Amino acid sequence: MAITGLLIVTRLSKIAISLSAARRYVQKTLFIQLYSKEHQNRTAPSFSKAINTIYSTSVECCGDLDVRVITNNLKSNSPKKLTDKFDVLLFDNCFSESETISISKIFESKKILQLSDEKSSNTASFDSDIATDDNGEVYENVVLGGTFDRLHAGHKILLTEAVLRAKKRVVVGVTDDNLVKSKTLAELVQPVEKRIEDVKEFLNSIDKSLVYEVVSIPDAYGPTSSDPNLDLIIVSAETMRGGEKVNELRRNKGLPELKIHCIGLVEFEPDADVKELKVSSTNTRMDLLGTRLRDPREHKNLPLKPYTIGVVGSIASGKSVMTKRLEKLGAKIIDCDKMAHELYEPGEECHEEIITLYGRDILMEDGRIDRKKLGNIVFNSPELLQKLNEIVWPSLLKLLKSRIQKLYDEEMCQVIVVEAAVLLKAGWKDEFHEIWGIIVSKEEAISRLMERNGLTMEEAEKRWQVGVDSSTVVQNADVVFSTQWKHEFTQIQAERAWETLTDRLKKLDRAK
Repeated sequence: MAITGLLIVTRLSKIAISLSAARRYVQKTLFIQLYSKEHQNRTAPSFSKAINTIYSTSVECCGDLDVRVITNNLKSNSPKKLTDKFDVLLFDNCFSESETISISKIFESKKILQLSDEKSSNTASFDSDIATDDNGEVYENVVLGGTFDRLHAGHKILLTEAVLRAKKRVVVGVTDDNLVKSKTLAELVQPVEKRIEDVKEFLNSIDKSLVYEVVSIPDAYGPTSSDPNLDLIIVSAETMRGGEKVNELRRNKGLPELKIHCIGLVEFEPDADVKELKVSSTNTRMDLLGTRLRDPREHKNLPLKPYTIGVVGSIASGKSVMTKRLEKLGAKIIDCDKMAHELYEPGEECHEEIITLYGRDILMEDGRIDRKKLGNIVFNSPELLQKLNEIVWPSLLKLLKSRIQKLYDEEMCQVIVVEAAVLLKAGWKDEFHEIWGIIVSKEEAISRLMERNGLTMEEAEKRWQVGVDSSTVVQNADVVFSTQWKHEFTQIQAERAWETLTDRLKKLDRAK
């Protein structure tokens, strides 16, 4: 299978068939070039509807294939050789031998595939009802903005609209990291530097004839509030009000108003009812849940069996909920948090040290430590909490290792999942083959704590603050889940992760 391919499209009415066929031959990136002998008298924006149709169709037909429509030739009125190298050149039509040779020479492609053996009578022009667009105006300088997290079809349409309508310059404002904190699964939003890099790379890959200025913006307006040379702003249906606010701001500053061009949203049928009914970055991030965000590190100090997974997350994030699901899928579970309670019992090595540090007032009548009293002390004093951890963590790790070995010896289980809230703070990352993290919003966690533990909001927030935050979880986890939504969606995540893990273990067994 080729890594990259170029598909020459002549029949938009057959685009779904062509994209599905191309997917069988191209693994990573599929570039598309519209080919029509009669487009010389048309402006580039007149192809807007055609390009939007291609991107919208790709959502259903192409899976993870990165589809990109080239616009260079739409401006130069002839097929144009690009600097990009393609592994395979694909045709959606059965061209004559002379036509095929003529087009392939332009792209210097050695490998050629015709996806259809049907000769169309419409090789000269596109389907007119799809290809035309009433607004054919172009402008010197075009601006747009957005988060642009993991470019999807909606982003590509937005960016391509700007390219089609720009004669000289495209300015793109990318919201900085502070502006994305309120977004769903904000911890999974890529850093602004990465998002800027991806936007630049995409724009240059579809059209090298323009000047691109892609900048980080700390507010909703970015360059639109100060650049007097901008002419047109591209917005989506849901950000139309933002475009109007831009012009209000420019009027107040004595700057010329911008023309506003609005595009529609790309709708699709979601695979889970908790998702949005449109192509969106939120849905893209939700699709990451339960998948492998990064390959596990090599752990030469750990035996391959049992394969251990440490589950970490903030307080009330749903760690126990997830480990129970994994247990039903075949894992053996150790609750490290509950195991720690054993170390508080009379006769255990930590018992006397804790009493010496915190006094006998924390004891119940039977001489056992009242964990609620102890919690009220340590959760109000970071210093006292740290001292408690210094007492408990070394003993807990020693006990955990012995339990893992005992469980494996007795049941010969292949996978042991350890629920351990302290995992990252205790520095135990290298004690597990993989780290799986659970995240929920701060508001959800505090609400759960108040209901579960009968705490006030102030008490719950203090408990939440001493735990590991979701950003740290994402930075350290190989797989991330969220129990923010319905139980059914949590189950989907668990099954997705378990399938990936099973495949990995099979490969490891074969490699032995």
